[in-house]
Amino acid sequence: MSDQTATENKTGLWPNRKKTDDWMDDYQHKVYVKEPGWHWIGAKEIKSQSERSPAMEVKLRKMKGEDVKKYCSDITVLTPEQAKEKYSRSETPGASRTRDVSSLDDCPF
Repeated sequence: MSDQTATENKTGLWPNRKKTDDWMDDYQHKVYVKEPGWHWIGAKEIKSQSERSPAMEVKLRKMKGEDVKKYCSDITVLTPEQAKEKYSRSETPGASRTRDVSSLDDCPF
């Protein structure tokens, strides 16, 4: 049996020591999400310089029905294949992913 443990919806992010190209993640780790669906995600920087401590702590909080209706009702969830197809057709890469800064004002955290 492994000595490693995981807490549901919570993880740390460590610097990616194997990063060799810009497209690779700066920070990485794994997270276990028990319930499917919408979650708030929040990250907090950790000031410790120890290699055993993560650079950031990440928490996912399951959204309640009224929050999903309020904040997610206008979002279409795409599979990775659908997203690749949709954004590869764009005349300007990333153009369909831009949004007005004012839309960030409704962020609850």
